[in-house]
Amino acid sequence: MNIKEIMEDNIEEYSSIISEDVAENMERMYYRGLACHDDDGGVQSAMIWELRSVEKDGDTEACIESVYADDLGSLEDLLKEYHDQAVDEEVVRSFFEITALDKEVGDALGGLGFDISSVEGSDVMLTVSELAAIPLMKKKPPSYIKSIAELDIKSYHQGIMKILFKNDVSAMEDLSYIPKTWFEQDVSCYVITDNKVNGFLLVHKFPSGILRPVLYCATGPDSVKDLAYMMIYSIGRAAEKHPDSKVLIRRRNDKVKAMVNKLFPGKKGEPAMSGKREE
Repeated sequence: MNIKEIMEDNIEEYSSIISEDVAENMERMYYRGLACHDDDGGVQSAMIWELRSVEKDGDTEACIESVYADDLGSLEDLLKEYHDQAVDEEVVRSFFEITALDKEVGDALGGLGFDISSVEGSDVMLTVSELAAIPLMKKKPPSYIKSIAELDIKSYHQGIMKILFKNDVSAMEDLSYIPKTWFEQDVSCYVITDNKVNGFLLVHKFPSGILRPVLYCATGPDSVKDLAYMMIYSIGRAAEKHPDSKVLIRRRNDKVKAMVNKLFPGKKGEPAMSGKREE
């Protein structure tokens, strides 16, 4: 039995067991992975996780995004190595919420210290056409809402750093390190007032084609209006550029949940299995 680290350089070796949407994240700063191989080189189990709150006040956590196990017995060895790495990186607790996780794998994780429960998933999947049908789309965005394709790199990074001084504005731990080109240039937008960047709606396109908003924040005096106009702009451009695409909305806090409930009452997430444990 041999445990190997999964990295950007070797992630393609695991394409049959790790989705392309998770795999692309291995190039990012806080993503880690491990795989347990048998003596013939076959993969018995594997995990991908992201470190959270590394550069913020409070406990460092690990969000496990993918778990694979062909041999449930190998999970114990994999989790031991994972725990050692987590402790080295000062992780206080680990958690996951995974849709379509095999029940036997979930039960095995429960036997390895995770408190397991069945939940409604935090992610809601919408279509671009559903978004384009909301009443808000009858309005027209003003000229100060612009595509980030028009924003130079220096102004982009200055705007990002300004935004990051606000608390809990991004689902991305490493936003300040992500290049502007990682976001869909036409669909993502920003607010410019008094020659200053005062807000962003940044959308990433996964390899699968799914669109996901990862930053939605405005800081100017008219921030409430700016947020609405950025949504109108972004949905309008998505309808033009990606009319058949799906959009993943992560209901990561009460504010996002309330917005989704208001715009799409009754919309549910997929059944998921969640778990957490102290490290």
